Amino acid sequence: MHFTKKILMSLLPLSFAGTTLADTVTAELEFTKRPPFAGVIYLVDNKTSSSQVTIDQKDKQFTKKLQVGSSGQKIKFNNSDEVEHNIFTNETKHSANFDVGLMQPGSTSEVALNWQENSIVRIGCKIHPKMRAYIANILSDYYQVLDFEKKKKTYQIQINDVPSTLTTMNLLMPGYKNMEFELQPGETKEVPISKKGKQRGTLKLSRQ
Repeated sequence: MHFTKKILMSLLPLSFAGTTLADTVTAELEFTKRPPFAGVIYLVDNKTSSSQVTIDQKDKQFTKKLQVGSSGQKIKFNNSDEVEHNIFTNETKHSANFDVGLMQPGSTSEVALNWQENSIVRIGCKIHPKMRAYIANILSDYYQVLDFEKKKKTYQIQINDVPSTLTTMNLLMPGYKNMEFELQPGETKEVPISKKGKQRGTLKLSRQ
């Protein structure tokens, strides 16, 4: 009897045996017009992201368009450029406000990531106005940063090893309405993307 019970347990789905099954979320994001600068799509798991937030500068620009972190983490700024920089943000709608002061070449600086969760804020340089990048404050390790290009309108998305218990997804893009929606295991869904009340694209999702 004990041997038979072991065999039956081995044949049960992992979710019944006490282990959560992992899914793969795939999606196609298509814009009708030029896409925004960057974005991030993720599943909310209410846990601090394990990503280390390090932002660097080279050739009078940020080396990455968007970085991901969570409340309570430190943002480390490096200046790998040959000129001075002064990184700041002032987005009052998300309670984001900092200024690292003048950064000499080769120097570093740190600030706390302490603004509104599930939001994305723009950072810039007071010395070089054309510089810009974004920092997203999210609670998740299941995400994909979206690095958009001016002339490219269609993007493929894939997030692997997602626990089946996580079903709430968010899409954050600067200038666009923040989106939150549910995606259950085995479900397919098509979601309109809007900006200032007008549809600007479509997000087609599948979860297996």
